[in-house]
Amino acid sequence: MLRTKYYLTRADGDGPTVLYAACFLEGKRKKIYLPFVPRPEQWDSASQRFRRNFTAWSEANDLLKLLAKELDTAALALAAKGTPATPDDLRAVVARVTGTGAAPAPPEGLLAQLTAWIDSCRRDKTPSTIKSYRTLVGHLTAYAKLRRLQLDFANVDAPFVEGFKTYLLRTAGIANTSVNNNVKYLKAFLAATFEQGLHEFAHFKRFRKLEAVLPEVVYLTAQEKARLFQVPLAHLPALEQTRDVFLFECETGLRFSDVQALRPEQVSEGYLLLTTQKTADLLRVPLSPLAQAILTRYVGHRPGRALPVKSNQKTNQDLKVIARLARLDTPTTTTQHRGSERVATTRPKHELVCTHTARRTFVTLALEGGMRPETVMRITGHKDYKTLHRYLKITDAVVQDEFAQYVERQNVPLMRVAS
Repeated sequence: MLRTKYYLTRADGDGPTVLYAACFLEGKRKKIYLPFVPRPEQWDSASQRFRRNFTAWSEANDLLKLLAKELDTAALALAAKGTPATPDDLRAVVARVTGTGAAPAPPEGLLAQLTAWIDSCRRDKTPSTIKSYRTLVGHLTAYAKLRRLQLDFANVDAPFVEGFKTYLLRTAGIANTSVNNNVKYLKAFLAATFEQGLHEFAHFKRFRKLEAVLPEVVYLTAQEKARLFQVPLAHLPALEQTRDVFLFECETGLRFSDVQALRPEQVSEGYLLLTTQKTADLLRVPLSPLAQAILTRYVGHRPGRALPVKSNQKTNQDLKVIARLARLDTPTTTTQHRGSERVATTRPKHELVCTHTARRTFVTLALEGGMRPETVMRITGHKDYKTLHRYLKITDAVVQDEFAQYVERQNVPLMRVAS
């Protein structure tokens, strides 16, 4: 007869408490991990049963009783055939009885689980998203160390997240939008592992965001774009290449990641055909004469790439230098929330220009030029008008011009219908 007892254990210092079956095979104890993650106070080791404060405790106890019986039956059946049961045989029984479909793996700590989840996300998330997830790991590690916490699925609840948000605001010094992004990433991880059956805690459903405004994204007017184009950079080829790539983005509305990955074979006569890095959308992007000229200039310049694109960080550094040379000095105000405080900062525009400025510039100038929003969305890959509206920034000159046209129309004598 197979002797089976149940025990709690921890995988490591930060790991959750989990339940395993101790099965004695030929006098040796083998650990078979079970898909239960009770807290110590939810388990009665003397009676080998879950306490009433464990979710669905009665059904769980019945399952443990059935599991012990099925493990014993399987071991006896194998012994009758002259084949001793192995740990893999017992894991298969656990998978069948508990309905997990596979033998449960040894447990890991929450941070280790988070790291493993991030690695699994590489197949369908962009490198920038993975980088954001890893930033979350850094913040959680620092917060846990500061508070001397052992992170597990049970204690990452609503009060924990409120404390974590305060830490991000006051200690890490980040704004509400960034705090909310970290909470969003944490919720995504907890929801995914909840669906996988790695824990039973739905605290993440009660996580709340801080009040925030979407960050301002700087754009260039048509005049500013022309000034950037006219800056003499022939003696500074590195900056000239960055300026050309930026102008190409302004002409196409592509994200920086898509321009960086653009290959020569995706370029056809008069348009680009590509699948976007961020959303995997298939786009057919028309090319303006300037965009075509820039592509032609760099044919064969870099094997496998249509344009000489640097890293995002280096490109942003170059753009600020180029914008300063173009004297893009218009005072520009951006707004952020830090806790309940609304912080407005005004700086010269050249300090705020970045790679995403080009996409915002394309959308704004296209709409100002009379292109329908639906057409812009078809080119840029935006899913709906609400998303596109983030990029709208109509210039004061356009507002004044359209208002003048409106006043002029109002002054036209009304036509009377002949009776």
